[in-house]
Amino acid sequence: MPETVPGRATVITDGVSPAGTDVDGWHMMRWEAKSVRADMVAQQLLDLRQAATDEEGAPVTRASVMNLIVYAPVADVARQAIESVDQLAMRHPSRVIVVAPTRGRDFKLDAEVILNRYPLSGHHLVFERAVLRPHGGAPEGTDTLVIPLLIPHLQSVLWWLGLPDPSEPALKSLSQICDRLIVDTNRGDPQLFSALAGLCANPDGRSRLVLGDMAWTRLDGFREVLAAVFDEPRRSGYLDGVERIEITGTRPARGEVSVAELLFAGWLSSRLGCSQPEKTRAGVTLASGATGRRVEVVFAGRAESASAAPLQGVRLAARSGRKELQVDLVQHHGEGHLELREAGHQLMRRTVPLPTPEESEVLSRELARMGRDRVFEDALLSAARIAAAREA
Repeated sequence: MPETVPGRATVITDGVSPAGTDVDGWHMMRWEAKSVRADMVAQQLLDLRQAATDEEGAPVTRASVMNLIVYAPVADVARQAIESVDQLAMRHPSRVIVVAPTRGRDFKLDAEVILNRYPLSGHHLVFERAVLRPHGGAPEGTDTLVIPLLIPHLQSVLWWLGLPDPSEPALKSLSQICDRLIVDTNRGDPQLFSALAGLCANPDGRSRLVLGDMAWTRLDGFREVLAAVFDEPRRSGYLDGVERIEITGTRPARGEVSVAELLFAGWLSSRLGCSQPEKTRAGVTLASGATGRRVEVVFAGRAESASAAPLQGVRLAARSGRKELQVDLVQHHGEGHLELREAGHQLMRRTVPLPTPEESEVLSRELARMGRDRVFEDALLSAARIAAAREA
C-alpha cells in the first residue's frame, strides 16, 4: 500500500484519564500527525516510550502481553472500541493498534499515538495505543500498515468490528499476521457461519488462526445454567431422550431468527450429537445421534423493551424411559428464572444470576481464552448447517 510524505506532529502531556480508570498520578503522552508513513508511527511509539520516566527519571516498564489489533470501519464503533480497550488496560495490557479506515481515491495515512503511564505498587507501567486512519488505498494491503507497529514474539490478536466475512480483503490481509481472530457474528448474516466455520476446519485438525466470537461469549450464562441442570447424575439420562427444544430470542415475534438463537441451537445439537437438520415451519428437526429419532427445535421471538440480553428464554422437554422432564429458563432484568418439572419429584423453582455482560467484559473473556475453543467450533458448524437448512 503506498504511503505519503510525513506531516507535522505535536506532543501533548498531562492528558485526561481514559474511560474506566481511576488511578491517581496517571500520565499521558500523545503524538499525532497527518500524511505519515507507518514506519514513522512505529518510531514515535519507540520515542514516546523512551521518553517516559518515573519521578526519579528512571525508565518505566512497558506492560504488553499481546499485540491487539482493532479494525473498526465506523467512527462511532472505533470510539466505543477504544473505550473498551482502555477499560481493560490493567487486566490485558497490550500494544493496541486501532485501524479506522475511511473511503477515498488517493491514499494517505493519518495517525495518533498515545502512551499511558500508570502508577502500580510503587512502579510505573506503560501501555501504548496507536490509531491509524487510512484514507483510500487498497484494503488488501492493510497488514503493511500494521506490521511495523507489532512487538515481535508476542501473540497478535485481531478484534474485527466489521462484517465478519472471511472473504473481505482487509480481514484476509490482517488475519495473515494474527494468531487469534475475534469477531461478532451479530454484525453479519447467519449465512456467514459456514465461511467462518471453514476457518477452523483444517484437514489435519490444526489451525494457525484461532477463532472467537463475542456473540457466542454473550451466551455463556445461558449455557452454564442449562448445563448445570444435567450435571446431576439422575438427570443425565434425559440427554439421550431430548424431544423438543424451544429457543426464544430477543426480537419481534415475526422477526428473523437471530444469530444468538442459531448459535444456541448449534451448541445444543452438537452436544447432543444431533445432525441432518430439516426445515419445519417453526424451526428444524434433527436426527438424534443416540436414538435416531427426530428432535424438534423451535425458534420464537419475544422482544423486551431496552433488553440487551441475547435470549429471552429456553424450554427443553426430554424423556427417560417413562419419566419426563421439562426445563424452563427465562431471562428477566439480569436474572434467570429456572423451573424444573420432573416426574416423581416436586416442582423446583430457582433464581440464578443471568446478567448481560458489558462489551468490555465480553472482550475480556475472549482475550482470556487460551487455545482453540472446540465446543464453539462444533457449535458454529452445527449452527451453519441449521441456518442452511432453514434457507433451503
